[in-house]
Amino acid sequence: MSDLLYYPEATSDRCVAGFGLPRSPLLAMRRLPLPIAAVALLLSACAGPSVLLAGESMRPPEPPPPTLSFAVVGADDLTPVVADIAVGEEAVTTDEDGLVTVIWNEEPVSVTASAAGFHEGAISVTEQPLEGPIEIRLDPVVLNGRVLSADGRPLPASTVRLGNLEAVSDGDGEFAFFRAIPGNVAVERPAWEPNEVAWDGSTEDITVELQPRMINALRVAGDNSGAGNATKWQELLDLADRTGINAFVVDTTEEGGLVLHDTDVALAYEIGAVIPFYDVEQVLADMDAHNLYKITRIVTFQSDFLARARPEIAATDVTTGKPWVNNKNLAWLDPTDRSSWDYPLALAEEACRLGFDEIQFDYVRFPSDGPISNLSFDELSAEDYYSEASQQKRVETISAFLAEAHSRLNPMGCAVAADIFAITLESTSDEGIGQAPGPFSHHVDVLSPMIYTYTYGPGWKGWDDPDEHATELVEAALDAGIPRLDGFALYRPWLQRAFLEDSEILAIQNVAEERDLGWMLWSAGTIFDAGHLPPAE
Repeated sequence: MSDLLYYPEATSDRCVAGFGLPRSPLLAMRRLPLPIAAVALLLSACAGPSVLLAGESMRPPEPPPPTLSFAVVGADDLTPVVADIAVGEEAVTTDEDGLVTVIWNEEPVSVTASAAGFHEGAISVTEQPLEGPIEIRLDPVVLNGRVLSADGRPLPASTVRLGNLEAVSDGDGEFAFFRAIPGNVAVERPAWEPNEVAWDGSTEDITVELQPRMINALRVAGDNSGAGNATKWQELLDLADRTGINAFVVDTTEEGGLVLHDTDVALAYEIGAVIPFYDVEQVLADMDAHNLYKITRIVTFQSDFLARARPEIAATDVTTGKPWVNNKNLAWLDPTDRSSWDYPLALAEEACRLGFDEIQFDYVRFPSDGPISNLSFDELSAEDYYSEASQQKRVETISAFLAEAHSRLNPMGCAVAADIFAITLESTSDEGIGQAPGPFSHHVDVLSPMIYTYTYGPGWKGWDDPDEHATELVEAALDAGIPRLDGFALYRPWLQRAFLEDSEILAIQNVAEERDLGWMLWSAGTIFDAGHLPPAE
């Protein structure tokens, strides 16, 4: 260790004196070096606060300028909002936590906050808060809307989008967007044309009207007379290309319950109900390539294969205790037994997943055309089958099935349709089959009355031969049925090709079109030609 020791000027007299050392800041000493421990002790003892020399003063540090802190939150859920803030003449933006701090000149100041999707908020600040930021709550912009048909009926279950917001209209067709930003309100609903309405933010209410899809369809059998015949299938596609046809109704099942394409529904194979006549994926791809709306028909409760294989869910013949059969020896399921619903619904869900736009339930009713007096169901007996209570039960049962189908298929993007007897449009009863257009219109997107002149007997409306009054018959049925639609369904009637001249077929198509309705043309053998079809647009 050197024998030259340095003592800082700030060292106190007492500290230095305590070691018996001179007060000079620098002293050369001729003495033995201090041991290291002694030096450490000296430095430790001298580590106290410095003392001011005469004539000097301690300058306190400059205090920070006063500030104001703000926290912007949404009044609806108190979550942070990124907002633009004006504090007097200064403009700042909050961070992702809705926070910002600004310098304040300690004078009263007006503060405004604005953010997309919110009404502007304003406060006045006169003093600095003791703790925490000043909270500014912004009220969200709320857009209320309704989705209606052109005739003013509410359309529930419509998907509505505005920017990155999405809503589904309720039973009254109503929806609401919170934190709404001006833009286009886009609405979609199965079986209806999509629509967009511009919203500039100047109003808090909006109404969007939808128009039904105008469908002109041909029925295509799924066997070798239709989709199962490659040559015939191509002819049908070509026919659609050069006429006003924009849709096909292709059978998934036929009247006896036979499934006409390969299926993942295992029960169909278990009961021996599958003969894959056509490649369903290829058929769907072809329809897409030709811009055709894709409908499939599923025969529902007239299901001979399933009823015979599972008699516990079949309609029962009280005279035999076995499944009841109609005049064509076809057995029926019991619609009052909900276990009988699973199979047709499974086929319907598969069809929707495969890519069909609309699932049409045919024979979605109670049995007819046979010994009705022998019929018995789990929840209906043969004795009181025609009572008023039984009629109500039948309509409620079929309505419940359609509601279940709609709840499953509509969220998947598929429209739900039901074929009904045309007589129910004018009848005051369910005709013994559980069909009624008014109640049904609350549970399906499309109702398809089968308005075939040959199903009406002589004397109907005073006509000796209803076939000779096809146009008048279709007019009367539709005009009677349209006022009964108190739900969201629309009509798209089945019209006949058989027994009518080309001019008559075109005439009954025109009856539907004059009422802003589409139509479907039925042919048991899938026999059509351009002479009885509208021209291409």
